Amino acid sequence: MILQLNLQNSYDKVKFLTLVQFVTVFLAFMSEALVTGSVAYISFIFEFLLLIFVFNFYYKALSHLFYSYWNISIILVIYYVISLTRNIFVLDHGVIGFLYLVSLLLLIVACYIISSPVYFPRVHWWEYDFRFRSDIRCYVEIEGRQYRGRLSDLRRGAACLELFSHTHIGQQIQINLEILNQNFTLSAEIRSKREPIMGRSIIYGVKFQNVDLEQKQRLKLLTNYWHESKKIKIRNKFASLK
Repeated sequence: MILQLNLQNSYDKVKFLTLVQFVTVFLAFMSEALVTGSVAYISFIFEFLLLIFVFNFYYKALSHLFYSYWNISIILVIYYVISLTRNIFVLDHGVIGFLYLVSLLLLIVACYIISSPVYFPRVHWWEYDFRFRSDIRCYVEIEGRQYRGRLSDLRRGAACLELFSHTHIGQQIQINLEILNQNFTLSAEIRSKREPIMGRSIIYGVKFQNVDLEQKQRLKLLTNYWHESKKIKIRNKFASLK
């Protein structure tokens, strides 16, 4: 099956980097096995099958935006670091160690791109007390209708939007807010959608549309306000526990 990837899209870019990472790792793994003469060993077959299983599960986690993606990423980072250290400093195989280093760098770059709120929003489900939740109340206008919502995890020109209303990916929306006695509107596009268990709000990853300088200034003000509000709420929470 030929993959249709649009490298202008950050999500497809991460998929491409992940595929290149897989190729580099398998090349390094096979090279190490050939150089050390362990190809005929049962341990090699077991490790090879395990690697295929892990990468297959890893790619599925990325494709479905499962949070297990991050657990496997940590395991792969440890594996790459151990492998490149062994090949460079113990086995004296600099080229193989370099391949593992390339795989590690590809993994780090992919993780940075995909860590945007558009794909993996930081949602604190354990915080039930709304006094200490790091979110901002807002009104969302979708095709002429207004809905109450909450904004959180404002990073890198994107945010997490929680709504009890259904809409589709690619929908253009208007987010109306009041902060510091100022009312303003931000334009955004819905890029991802997560539907949790019944009774929970739907989580949307939204990308703000910075079409002009005024929009950029509003977004900067909102982001700074959210970060400061989050710090204050954390301090108040720990003060109330004393």
